[in-house]
Amino acid sequence: MNNQKAFLGINLDLFENPKYKNLDSRAMMLYALYADRYSASMNNARLGNTAFVDDMGVFIRFTNELAAKVLHVSKQKVTDFRKELSDLDLIKVVREGLKGYKIYVYPVQQTPNNVELLLPWKNHTITVKKATSDWTILSKIEFCKNLKLSSQNVEMTVSRISESTCSSKTDTSLSHSSLSHVFLNNNGLDDNARAREENEIQPNPSNKNPYHSLPEKIKSSFVDVFGFITKPMAVELHSLISQSNEDMVNYVITSSKGHKVTNAIAYIKAAITNALKRGDKCAQDMINFYNNNVKNTFTSRKKKPAKRFMSKEEVNAMVAKDEEEIRQNNPELYARIQDIKRRSAEKAKRKPVIPMYKLGY
Repeated sequence: MNNQKAFLGINLDLFENPKYKNLDSRAMMLYALYADRYSASMNNARLGNTAFVDDMGVFIRFTNELAAKVLHVSKQKVTDFRKELSDLDLIKVVREGLKGYKIYVYPVQQTPNNVELLLPWKNHTITVKKATSDWTILSKIEFCKNLKLSSQNVEMTVSRISESTCSSKTDTSLSHSSLSHVFLNNNGLDDNARAREENEIQPNPSNKNPYHSLPEKIKSSFVDVFGFITKPMAVELHSLISQSNEDMVNYVITSSKGHKVTNAIAYIKAAITNALKRGDKCAQDMINFYNNNVKNTFTSRKKKPAKRFMSKEEVNAMVAKDEEEIRQNNPELYARIQDIKRRSAEKAKRKPVIPMYKLGY
């Protein structure tokens, strides 16, 4: 009988941190669903599947319809919860096409140390002790003791021992053809174990993730503005820092916040390249160039005056002025105009008025 169950974990800092004191508990459940899906996307990314990775980092797709069914609420409620999470910088929603959305999940802020905890038992301490297991050595000793041998001296070579199981399958093979003088004691087996440890493949320093060697200032500002940093992005950032310096790269990242940037690395690379061509040597040079050439250009543009329309009184005054000029310079034309105005007024008065009930209302 299989009693294994699946559970959805909720970060208790959502309850403890005063920043989230007004967050609806159902919104916390929605964040837990997003975080669970995010961990799956992250695992796929680590295995080389980049289907859920873009320039902003790892994202998820989780429709409001599915979330509404899981949480037993309406679709509009899920929209409200998602807005709460977005306002608290727990997620970022980016439209993809007409109906699709990408959701970027950000970590929960840790509860400050000066806050009195509601659930103090959650902050228990786990001490992890590293120990080297000797079960492989003991199993080999027990195996050798159980052999029916005519002599205490056995010539044997252990060619293969499985590191993951103690089963009596073909994990241990004994060859009586290549014999060496080994006593049935712990010394020979210990030597064999030490030799195996020495032959283990040591980690290659060149295989380290370049993200970990990035300056903390660069990592925090990039994650704040653009999101997750992938390994290729980290390599490009290292290259840009070596071409210029850390402060210049950090200035470009922070100053791009709020701008619509589709490719973060291409944007930073273009800004650094232009700065180096101008001869900028530090972030202050870039700030001075912006204040003197870019910022003033936008603020010095004169706004076009709004189009003005004449009022009814101004139109009537202009017409009266023109009529007076016609009356003085061309009395005949003025008389004809007055006759036309009079006949139009009489015609309007003679227009019959049809009662509404005769029109079918």
